[in-house]
Amino acid sequence: AAVKGMQIHNLFAATAIALVAVLATATDAQMDNKNVLARSEFFWDSDGWKGWSKTRDVRVEGEMGQLRGHDDDDLTWYYSASEKFLGDKSEAFGGTLSFTLGHSEYNSLGLGVQEQCDLILEAAARNLSLCHRNVMPPWVTASENVVEISDDGGWEHTETGEPASRLAILRTLSELTALRIRGSLYFGHEYSYIKSVTLNKGVRQNLSWIRNEPYVEELCSVLELPVYACEDFGVHLVKYMQKVSTTKLRSEFATSQRRAAEGEELNRMSN
Repeated sequence: AAVKGMQIHNLFAATAIALVAVLATATDAQMDNKNVLARSEFFWDSDGWKGWSKTRDVRVEGEMGQLRGHDDDDLTWYYSASEKFLGDKSEAFGGTLSFTLGHSEYNSLGLGVQEQCDLILEAAARNLSLCHRNVMPPWVTASENVVEISDDGGWEHTETGEPASRLAILRTLSELTALRIRGSLYFGHEYSYIKSVTLNKGVRQNLSWIRNEPYVEELCSVLELPVYACEDFGVHLVKYMQKVSTTKLRSEFATSQRRAAEGEELNRMSN
């Protein structure tokens, strides 16, 4: 009886430990999900993702946890994100884009890797396109990649190659129309895939107070920045303003507002 009682006790103990482990895992997953803005796992289909290139259509297919595509030449093409990754994603500033890129087969034709943007963020309505290079290491079967989305994260303007400012990144994220991950690295044919794509929020403090600072709200309105973007930009702006003449800045802002009003009045009178 004593042995049987000990067995029952051990069974309850093992069950309790297993239950604690399950609850801890669920809690960790819940906390992780709070930081996730968008995620695609491609278990059953493409989850709304598409192939994209400047010159021709690229077909991609998703299943079994991978989104796959291929090419037979030196075409540069991208995996283009679904709608849930787009729109106002200003909360991603200071956060990360993480994904795995792999190749099941490739032929470099004895040449190096194509020098192109690995990641592209676009806000078409604002004529903004940002690029990140040298993200995925070449000549490997697969790589897990985590890229910070901030003005310290290595982003640049796609057309000029100039470093992207905090304002440019925030304006792009606040009206995101495209998020692309390069699927083609080599000059010959290749079969690539991506999996576990996640867009995470940045770590934030309560910055709502910054909108009470003089002209921050007005500038955010002019720049068409939503709340989160306004707060991140506002903190940066106030720190900058502390180093310059605020009187001059206020005067210049008032002048620009007056000229805009005068221009509108002239247009009404001419019509």
